[in-house]
Amino acid sequence: MMSISESYDPLRVTAGLGALAAAFHRFRLGGRPLVLRDAAVDPVAFTLPPGAVEIEVDARSTDVMLVPRAIQSGRRATSVVAVGGGTVLDAAKIVRLLLVDPGLATPLQRLVPRSGFVRLPSIASRSATELALLAVPTTFGTGSEASRVACLPTASGRRLIFGEGLLPDHAVLDPVLTATLSRSMQMEGLWEIILRILGPAIGSGGDLAADSDAEAIVSRAARLAEQLRIGFLSPEERLLAAQLSAASHRSWALIGRRSYAAKHWYLANELSWVTGTRKMPATVAILPALWRRIADGDQRWGFAERLALAWSWLCDVIAGLPADPREGLPLLLGRWGLRPIARPTESELRETVERIHSSWGGSLPALGRIEPDAVAEILAASFPRGASLSATVREEVTHT
Repeated sequence: MMSISESYDPLRVTAGLGALAAAFHRFRLGGRPLVLRDAAVDPVAFTLPPGAVEIEVDARSTDVMLVPRAIQSGRRATSVVAVGGGTVLDAAKIVRLLLVDPGLATPLQRLVPRSGFVRLPSIASRSATELALLAVPTTFGTGSEASRVACLPTASGRRLIFGEGLLPDHAVLDPVLTATLSRSMQMEGLWEIILRILGPAIGSGGDLAADSDAEAIVSRAARLAEQLRIGFLSPEERLLAAQLSAASHRSWALIGRRSYAAKHWYLANELSWVTGTRKMPATVAILPALWRRIADGDQRWGFAERLALAWSWLCDVIAGLPADPREGLPLLLGRWGLRPIARPTESELRETVERIHSSWGGSLPALGRIEPDAVAEILAASFPRGASLSATVREEVTHT
């Protein structure tokens, strides 16, 4: 029998079988909670709290227009509850912030087109706590329930917003909620956890505490992926996956790492937007070429010795992987059934390069040292001209 546990610091996390019901009982929802529920979540899977105002959210078509609609419905909300994947949780975090401080809407609208990254003023973070937010993830991988960032699709593209006020007050990790998550989505979630740790580790210098924690998270997630490869994840293992997902945002593994170190994220973010595909398959497409550059000594993308160390963490778990990540990564992706997007058109590739430079390069810190030609080289190596375009599948973006 899986017991329910709770932790604090400062996020309160209720975890275990039946954690959602326990959190509804323990969390101060007030008389009119605003509930944003992912349309993919069966409404009979949980009982709404008394007095709740519910908004059903189609994560496949969520955009910036959801925010004013949710704010209108939540004018007299006593709390905010988000139930769904990363897209729904991210939207709820921004809705909570704007319900407390509607004046932030104007500066957000002005800032969003200028950069892929928006840092909210600290005063917004302090005021956000006036309206409590309960985050209930139905996937694992994004870890939005434990982060201070949110991704929001806008007319200018998918923007990354950061602020202390985006951290929920309470999160629920209940394996019942991931019982119907497809096998492929579980595997992508585990790979996302691993990459969230490896990206900063490869793009930063060494740190004993950070590396030790990073190795522990990567190794445990890799073991879960191996278990999923040959079978399925039990409720206990899905709970562990959800806990690792949250830890990938809030652990020693990230202490002392460089900001913007995970360069693959920025490329995949724009590539998935232009092609209308999900971010993980877009990441799978560009990562082998990017890691080859790093292993060959191109320090603009990361450090070869750090990549070798990070790769050794995976080799220690999976016997028979080549010691060279240039050879081993494609084999690992195939082993775990992680499929890339098919080759984009030439116009899509050109647009992706332009978007990466305008949103993250130039005078902006994330990719400021990397010229568009270098980005184009990565994309060209990821999608050789001779590759077939006929198999390209356009997928709706469902998770951040």
